[in-house]
This record gives sequence, structure tokens and C-alpha cells, in this order.
Amino acid sequence: MKKLESEMPEAFIEDFTARAAVLADVYLALSKPEIATQVLAGLVKRDPVAHGAFLDTLDPDRWPLGRLDLCIRIPDYIRREIASPPRDVDVWVLRSPLKPDEEWRVFLIGWRNRRRGNDTSSRSGPVFRGRNGLLPMGIRTIIPDGPYQDELKAAGLLEPAFERVRDVFEVDWPTGGYVTLCLPK
Repeated sequence: MKKLESEMPEAFIEDFTARAAVLADVYLALSKPEIATQVLAGLVKRDPVAHGAFLDTLDPDRWPLGRLDLCIRIPDYIRREIASPPRDVDVWVLRSPLKPDEEWRVFLIGWRNRRRGNDTSSRSGPVFRGRNGLLPMGIRTIIPDGPYQDELKAAGLLEPAFERVRDVFEVDWPTGGYVTLCLPK
């Protein structure tokens, strides 16, 4: 570790700490209910004056891209923070490992279901098992509800799991919304 620390340019450290200081200013300001209310209302109503006034209090000149840098970071921060707490959703995943003849059965069942017009759009995602989700199963193939899942389940090719999800309540930013809110008064 000593070698890496000695190789870090001092200018990089200065830039990093300066950005962290500005971010600390953003979070400190947003922790005050009256300011948080003003910023959220400004973003939702697309009020460039309210949003611009908030940006002006943060000294955006300390960021490489100035106001645009902060204008992108603040909505991203808000989007993350207004997401709901995580919740668990029951899913069915392909059993692992599958034997070669079982992989062939998955292929044939998928082929038949696609020809019938059934949803076979599986996806990969991190899943868990157990009561408290303490046993990660890793990245697995999640099978959608419907006839395709039913047929794979009947063939003994699936196992139950759950996926941890968060609902994100995003503000519907219009095209160019960042720029509109970032323009100086």
C-alpha cells in the first residue's frame, strides 16, 4: 500500500478533497428541511430560479464543470435518496448447476414457449435464499411468471429465491431539463 500512496499525485488528492468538501456542503444544505423543501419543489416544478439560487449558495466554481456538475449531481442524489427501502420479491431461478441434458430441456421448453407466444424473457440478477436473505445465491437467471415458468417448474429445473428491490420514484426530467435548471439567472 505504501507504493500506491507515494504514486498518487498531490494535485489529484487536492482535487478529490475539494470535490468532497463541495459535496459535504450540498449534503449539509439538503439536511435542512426548509432548503430540502425549496430544492425539491424547484426540481419538481422545474423552477430554474429556485434551483439556481440553491446552486449559487454552493460555490459551483469549485467543480470542474461548474454549475452543470452540481446540477447533475443534485438530482442524482435526490433520486437515490427518495427511493423506497429495500424489499424482497419472490422469484424463480434456473437451478444451478444444470446437467447437459437439463440445459437441453431448458432450450426446448423455451423454444416451444416462444413459438406459442409466451414470455420467455429471462434476465440475470443477484438473488438470495433463506428467511433473512443471509444466503446469497449469486447472479442467477430469473424466469418471468407465466406458462414458461410453470413448465420449467414442472420439469424440476427451477428453484425458489428472492430478489431485493427498491422502488425509485424518479422525477420525470424533461429533455434538456438539467441545462434549463443550470442556466445562470
